[in-house]
Amino acid sequence: FVFISWAVFLILYSGVSGPATAGGEENPLSSFGSGAIKVRLYTDYFCPPCRGMEPELEPILLELVKDGTIHLTFIDVPTSQYTALYAQYFLYALGEKKDIDSAIHARRTLFEAAEKKVSDKNQLVNLLVEKGIGLNPIDLNPVHTLWNRYLQEDQIRSTPSCVIVHGDQKATHVGSLEVIKALEIVKDIFGK
Repeated sequence: FVFISWAVFLILYSGVSGPATAGGEENPLSSFGSGAIKVRLYTDYFCPPCRGMEPELEPILLELVKDGTIHLTFIDVPTSQYTALYAQYFLYALGEKKDIDSAIHARRTLFEAAEKKVSDKNQLVNLLVEKGIGLNPIDLNPVHTLWNRYLQEDQIRSTPSCVIVHGDQKATHVGSLEVIKALEIVKDIFGK
């Protein structure tokens, strides 16, 4: 598990302010699905366990979002010096095309870039474009404000982590095996 230094968090996402809500609704940019079960997935592209679980996690998330079981929010946790750059381009990709398939494709590409240790902004942009991912610069402050609120509320200290909220019950799952197991249980019990 990668432990988060709150000092690093404050440096990477500092100066982030602005409303987390628009018209009383949470900023939906990094969220997908209409289900009553809220799932917040905390990962970092440079976290080997996060990268390792992604291929197994993708089909579960796609099914749960598409069948209306969950409302999924991806939250990039700044555990690496390059996470803020990668998170920026993940959100720019969503600014161009916001659907769950595009989000999964962008995440997969960013995990691939992290594995290749891409740290140059131009190389990262070129890789995204090569993979057919459009980019639309957007105001990141509302999303960062929401992510910051969730990180504090859920008391996330490592990645990967997943918080599942159903009604008044809230459970936190830490580690790739636990995250996958928890989402498989949601799929078995509540999936359509």
